[in-house]
Amino acid sequence: MVVNKIFVDILVSFVALVFGSFVLCTSGFGIGLAASPFMLLAIDAKTVVVIINTVSLAAFALLILQNRNKINYREMCLPIAAGILGVPVGLVFFGRMNPEILSIFIGTMIVILGFFAKYLNRQIINKNTPLFIVVSFIVGGLLTSTGIGGPLMALVALARGWTKDTIRGSLPLFYLFVEGTAVAGYSLTGRLDRSTLTLTIVGLVPVLIGFFLASAFAKKVPETTYRKLIVVVIITAGLLVIFKEASGLV
Repeated sequence: MVVNKIFVDILVSFVALVFGSFVLCTSGFGIGLAASPFMLLAIDAKTVVVIINTVSLAAFALLILQNRNKINYREMCLPIAAGILGVPVGLVFFGRMNPEILSIFIGTMIVILGFFAKYLNRQIINKNTPLFIVVSFIVGGLLTSTGIGGPLMALVALARGWTKDTIRGSLPLFYLFVEGTAVAGYSLTGRLDRSTLTLTIVGLVPVLIGFFLASAFAKKVPETTYRKLIVVVIITAGLLVIFKEASGLV
């Protein structure tokens, strides 16, 4: 029975992380948004958050390398610092939240941010640095506690007139530092136990597969087509998570 549970966890994680990594590597954000709703159907919320934030570090490093000449290094210094300051807040929230409630919260955010991502390229925000820093702090806490929050950063990046390649490099640079700090926090607080570490190590394979698939096919698929498909799948999966956990609480 235990072996079957481990096999299911690995299988679900594998498929979810291929999809999540593909979304991340085509858009520069969204691995948690895309992968977590599927993983939450089989794995508890806190383990999902730890796995996603840990395995995604490899994809971030590859995206940074791939887009290194397009990154706004100087402009990212303050946002990265603000995001790191948000990590301790996220760790407190993460540690105190009930796993079932956390699942519903994540599912709800997935649906909201899924709709948000659909209209991401149509929104306009003031191009001011203080707003970027505030959003970075909030996203640092959200990423640490829920594994999602990328659309908020992407919205600000688009408002600043960044190109797709700049976003695909600069945002992963932010995530690498912020989520790297979060992973260190998980380790210090005992969240990286043996089973979680096993799923994390296995999860590196689908993350790399998703990266190479995105690199090979992203430019060949019309952006409007894959964006619509991704949003529909994400929102549907988020609704399934909410329904599953809400039913368990009744």
